[in-house]
Amino acid sequence: MRVLMLSPQFRPVVGGYERAAERLSAALVVAGLQVVVIAERRDRAWPAVENIDGYQVRRLFCRYRRGMHTISSLLSFAAFLVAKGRDFDVWHVHQYGCHAALAVALGSIVRRPVVLKLTNSGPMGLARSLGTGGVAKIKAFLHRRVNACLAVTDETRVEAIAFGIPEKRIHLIPNGVDGSQFRPASPQERMVARRALGLDCAVLALFVGRLSSEKNVSGLLDAWTAVPAKARDGALLAIVGDGPDRDQIYARIRSESLRSTVYLAGHQNDVAPWYRAADVFVLSSHNEGLSNSMIEALASGLPIASTRVSGTAFLADSPPAGVLVDVADARSLAVALESLLADESKRRRLGANARILFEARFSLERISASMVALYESLLTRRGFG
Repeated sequence: MRVLMLSPQFRPVVGGYERAAERLSAALVVAGLQVVVIAERRDRAWPAVENIDGYQVRRLFCRYRRGMHTISSLLSFAAFLVAKGRDFDVWHVHQYGCHAALAVALGSIVRRPVVLKLTNSGPMGLARSLGTGGVAKIKAFLHRRVNACLAVTDETRVEAIAFGIPEKRIHLIPNGVDGSQFRPASPQERMVARRALGLDCAVLALFVGRLSSEKNVSGLLDAWTAVPAKARDGALLAIVGDGPDRDQIYARIRSESLRSTVYLAGHQNDVAPWYRAADVFVLSSHNEGLSNSMIEALASGLPIASTRVSGTAFLADSPPAGVLVDVADARSLAVALESLLADESKRRRLGANARILFEARFSLERISASMVALYESLLTRRGFG
């Protein structure tokens, strides 16, 4: 089977949906499929063709300038789909919007099934992202005619149904993570990882994500400041990631004298060592689809303190793997962090449950098998294959 992934943003652009697309592409190759990813070539220094982990990335021309970006990208994607689209059995789109609408329209012409993944919910979900007006109505019309829709959480599934995608076409398949790359660390491995990263602390709390408003890193700093000094004694909060709020966050850390207890690590190509070094993972977001960082933390056997965003409800189920608080409630997040920083036995118990939940829900092998089964079911339907 040959699968064409449409991921306008892709390596070296790094984000949640980009990482998920990379991991799935590599896992499908292991499962015996042939995978090609088409993405935007926003910088001429980026290779036009690149082979990664057994799959191929073809970066298509786009003029990455305001007023020209979207139209030039769509023209390049359209040209590729018309010329090469029939060479693939399934088209899998990793971002809703103009590119997804284009794929559905052309897929119906060349008789190729289109799979659309919903990457977010709420304010950044499908309905709100498509906007309003005449063009938005056309995009919505096409999105409702996708052959299969991937909902990564129950929340995104409910939103897809409300949007008008037929329920029988919606499949609840979350993102997956390689459980050998992200795995629980022994106490000795944790100490070695900290030394390698240059960290000196008794307990490490970890945040991994984009430094942008929806991730609410400012609220995380509010919570960290509200944790009693006794609980923070010897503890360090590591913030791994980059984004538009970086300068603001850095300035706040300096001005509020948080430098001794907060470490801003910036972008890291390999985040696995940070999970191995950590004792606690924290997710402070206002909004999520399904947090890849949370899944990485589960795979790493870390207890989680999180806001109640999409895809986190199961953390409080039996067996619990974390502590949930209301969105934007810095005081409650501080209490959750305090309870985990101060209680090693609680961390061990919740961390063990985290790995169990990961293996049951998010292992990459499980997710790739579900995707192959979905692709095969699409190809058996009349008019495809």
